[in-house]
Amino acid sequence: MPRVWHVPVHDATLVRDVRVAAEEAAARAGLDEQRRAACALVATELATNLVNHAKAGEVVVDVVDPAVLPEGRPGRAVQITALDHGPGIADVAGAFEDGFTTGGSLGAGLGTCRRIADAFGLHSEVGRGTV
Repeated sequence: MPRVWHVPVHDATLVRDVRVAAEEAAARAGLDEQRRAACALVATELATNLVNHAKAGEVVVDVVDPAVLPEGRPGRAVQITALDHGPGIADVAGAFEDGFTTGGSLGAGLGTCRRIADAFGLHSEVGRGTV
């Protein structure tokens, strides 16, 4: 089983592959069931955003060791990174608000990811893409 998963995402059929990679990484990291589900949800939301807004990109899933867990003790964590060369996000702050959408979706994806992740960052340049 790999330690780092690189999953290209260019259509909706590949979102499942991203979810499976996140589930495998979370299991390998020894995360509990709740954290495994959170990893799977974040990965699914990010991959879906790639398909819906950037048309293509890549999700990299990595088991990070050692990490400092929210409880303050050392342990393993899962890092999920989505990268694209799409149109970028013009209103990053708005994109985190529930209900904000530029593509006709529910507009809850990025806000959900930020709420359930232990740490969440986003960098976007209009016309260049988003990480």
